[in-house]
This record gives sequence, structure tokens and C-alpha cells, in this order.
Amino acid sequence: MMPHMANLKKFMEYVQQRNSEKVSRFLEKGLDPNFHDPDTGECPLSLAAQLEGCVELIKVLKNGGAHLDFRTKDGITALHKAVRSKNHTALITLLDLGASPDYKDSRGLTPLYHSAMVGGDPYCCELLLHDHAQVGCEDENGWQEIHQACRYGHVQHLEHLLFYGADMSAQNASGNTALHVCALYNQLCTCSAFPRSK
Repeated sequence: MMPHMANLKKFMEYVQQRNSEKVSRFLEKGLDPNFHDPDTGECPLSLAAQLEGCVELIKVLKNGGAHLDFRTKDGITALHKAVRSKNHTALITLLDLGASPDYKDSRGLTPLYHSAMVGGDPYCCELLLHDHAQVGCEDENGWQEIHQACRYGHVQHLEHLLFYGADMSAQNASGNTALHVCALYNQLCTCSAFPRSK
């Protein structure tokens, strides 16, 4: 049992170093890349999705049997990780390889929802929407992506969400629409993204 654990640790080190060649060699020997690092709870693909210059590495892992939607110990996919670390290269690669834009984390939230919260490159948000990510995911308090974009003042994310059909009149559990949230959180700049009513 022990050498096996040592192999997994070594494998994760090679992933962290973006050493595609050594990662590939481990996979050829039959190592299954769908596992959780006992220390961090990460899986190889979720770790790779947070690294710069990870395209080759992600492809090697996928070709070696990594499930694109395999969740980390805390219940999020590599796509969530790519969005949360604002890594649009990883995001494009994962989507191109066929990762689902609608896989939910353990709280029931999609990568698009995380994108509206963390901000970063609005292109990430647009990519997910273009890949037919569903709009209107709600957290336990009824907050949708549109509420989060307003809360944090992510204007371009908001514009993309509205363009792809986000419901401006959607209310959270407190009965607040996205426009109310703008006002509550003093995000006046965000309000300008809303279409003017005649």
C-alpha cells in the first residue's frame, strides 16, 4: 500500500511542476489519474487547471484517463478551479476537450456562477455562456449569477449574462432583484450595464 501512496505523491509533484513527460510515463504504466491528494483533496486535473501554461498537461491527463468532470474532495471540478483561479487558458482547453459547463459543485453552483462571483477575465464568463452554460443557477439564498455580478461590480460579466438571457427581475430570498443588489452594495457603476427603461 505504501509505495502506491508514494507514487501518487510523486505524480502530484510532477503535475505541479507541469512535467508532462513524467506524468505521461506514470499514466502509461497504468496509474489512474482520478484520485484525491490525501493532503490537499485536489485531483491531478484540478491542480493542473490552476497552473499557467497547462494546456499540454491537461491534454496528457485527459488522454491518460482523467475524467474531465471528476470532483475534488471538496466537490468542485477542474472547470470550477480554472474559473476560480481566473485561468482562461485552462478553461478553453477543458471546454474544447468536452468538460461540462453545467457541472455543479457540492453547493449546487456552476462554473458560471463562480465566474460571476470571482470576476477576472470577462472572456471566461462569455466562453461558458457561448458553450451553452445554463443561466439562472441559484445558491441557498436564492442569489443567481446576475445578483453576484452586481454585488461585486463585475460590469462586463453582467453585460454578458444579460445578453445571454439572465432574468433582470429575478429575486433572491430577501426579495431583492439585481438592481436592488447594486444599490445595496453601492455598485453604481454596475447599474449602468442595465438596459434603460423607456
